Amino acid sequence: MDPTPPLFRWLQRLPFAWLCVGMAACVTAESGAGGVPHGVTEISLERDCFGCAKASSVLLRSDGSAVVTQVGKARHGSADEVREGRLGAGEFDTLARLLVQRGFFQLADRYGDPELQDGAWTTVRVTRGSQKKEVFVREDAAPPELRAVETAIDDLSLRIRPLR
Repeated sequence: MDPTPPLFRWLQRLPFAWLCVGMAACVTAESGAGGVPHGVTEISLERDCFGCAKASSVLLRSDGSAVVTQVGKARHGSADEVREGRLGAGEFDTLARLLVQRGFFQLADRYGDPELQDGAWTTVRVTRGSQKKEVFVREDAAPPELRAVETAIDDLSLRIRPLR
């Protein structure tokens, strides 16, 4: 029988328990919510077309900041609009995990008819560590994986909480 009092034995194990908790916190922080290592720090979606009255861009950052920009065009008499805000807790990580799950970093850099120079286009840019991946799409040539990512970015942009 161990002569050490039960409370003292429990206190001896406490540093190990805190070490385990600390390691779990580091893994979660590094990999994002849900434990999927994504390392993504920035996601953006930009859209424009020759005849559009406005171009649009959405910039989302892992710190929860977000900027939605509508760029006006003089020929249409439209003005610029900028809306800054914050993402909800965990929303960036959810989107980043979707990017990884949908194979964004394995997608081709361009989709669409190379002969087509006019028309609508979309660019999705993602920064992960030192890697910057950009996928450019003309018209509706995006594969389903990229469409899912675009839809998720669009949906998230509607939920941005204004700063003011």
